[in-house]
Amino acid sequence: MPGIQNSNKTLDFLNTLGTTDRGDQISFNNTTKALVELAGFLIEKATDNLQKKGNIATGNTASSMKIVNLDLRSRKKSLEVEILSTYKFLDQGVRGTQGGQGKYSFKTKFASRKMMLAILAWLKRRAAGGKIKYKSVSRNERKNKSINKAVTGAKSREALAYAVATNIKKKGIKRTLFFSNAIRDTRKEQVKKFGQAFKLDIIQTLSKN
Repeated sequence: MPGIQNSNKTLDFLNTLGTTDRGDQISFNNTTKALVELAGFLIEKATDNLQKKGNIATGNTASSMKIVNLDLRSRKKSLEVEILSTYKFLDQGVRGTQGGQGKYSFKTKFASRKMMLAILAWLKRRAAGGKIKYKSVSRNERKNKSINKAVTGAKSREALAYAVATNIKKKGIKRTLFFSNAIRDTRKEQVKKFGQAFKLDIIQTLSKN
């Protein structure tokens, strides 16, 4: 993806949905269409889950999801859904240095520059919409009533971003299961969509003979 290097993971969509390979004699136009629609369903569900849980920050995770490696010409129809590799931390959660639950854990208690910049982008976005809410980390911060106004200055934003990043490192990231639940819902949808599409393909093929 533009501007992102070595930070995305391609998920094998066929592990979730299977293939549409049924033989040579049946035309799979409807089944192929169903495969593409299911990929779109997965992306839409995952995005909706993020929005419902209030986990849209910079929007990078949601915007990174897209259909890639589409192969509809061979006998074995296939496609893949691409998403930022960091999705797994949001999906499964990360344990903080001072507690919390999650499949993963932070290696160090210090906020990285990359993490700070990601939060800085979120702060800028929130400031543009006039929606800055930040729970203070220390007693000194609680005494500072102008902390929300501080995001209007570049240096102040960076200081606030570092404070937020440090807070996340301490408390961790709660798991959302936004993607795991989307896969679960897609599997349920798969049975209905593939069943209907394959039935229609058989009928249409037989009507041509």
